[in-house]
Amino acid sequence: MSGERMRFACSTSDMKVFIYDDDKQIEALTKILEDREKDTRRVEREIKNARDRWQPALEQLVASIGKKFSAAFDRIGCAGEIRISPHDDYDKWAIDILVKFRDNEKLQLLTGQRQSGGERSLTTILYLMSLTEEARTPFSLVDEINQGMDQRAERAVHNSLVEVTCKPDSAQYFLITPKLLPDLDYHERMKVLCVNNGEWLPETPGLGHMNRMIENFVQLNRDRVSRDRSFRAG
Repeated sequence: MSGERMRFACSTSDMKVFIYDDDKQIEALTKILEDREKDTRRVEREIKNARDRWQPALEQLVASIGKKFSAAFDRIGCAGEIRISPHDDYDKWAIDILVKFRDNEKLQLLTGQRQSGGERSLTTILYLMSLTEEARTPFSLVDEINQGMDQRAERAVHNSLVEVTCKPDSAQYFLITPKLLPDLDYHERMKVLCVNNGEWLPETPGLGHMNRMIENFVQLNRDRVSRDRSFRAG
């Protein structure tokens, strides 16, 4: 077998090994391997250059949102934090939301099982509010987000929502809810629409007119305050 290469092939369930007796075949395969390694290094450089461009901007944006999110939680006596969760697979990158509602707890990842429905609703609305100043959408809409919250949290969320969404440069914000607590903060830029529906609505035209009922209620309060002042002055 002098001067010759033995052609050999063995096969197992896991791999195949080939030894070729043709120098040209070996040279061609080596060239293909080198070209593919070169292409791999080029793509890795492009990925790194692209990541170096967008990752600092992403971190800055998330830090800005996280600062507002943490401040909102501080105002209601709880703790919250937002973190980027990187992964080798870019499709699996995520934003982790961590919250703490009790003094004896540590920050925990927000999940569908760990927190109560009211705690998840509270976290969701505070996160959406933190996004408001960074977002470029014409309007946002939340439906019954205050359901399941205790009164302290609901009041804090509503008043914070008014503060954030009634700024001159804020987009429209729609809050749909079947109930509101008394004595909440309101703003002149807000509009409250009450929808009456059901089989017990009066058939008489004009009866049960919501705006008129509100105006009458406001006028009655003004008359009561005026009478109290007159009584004290007398």
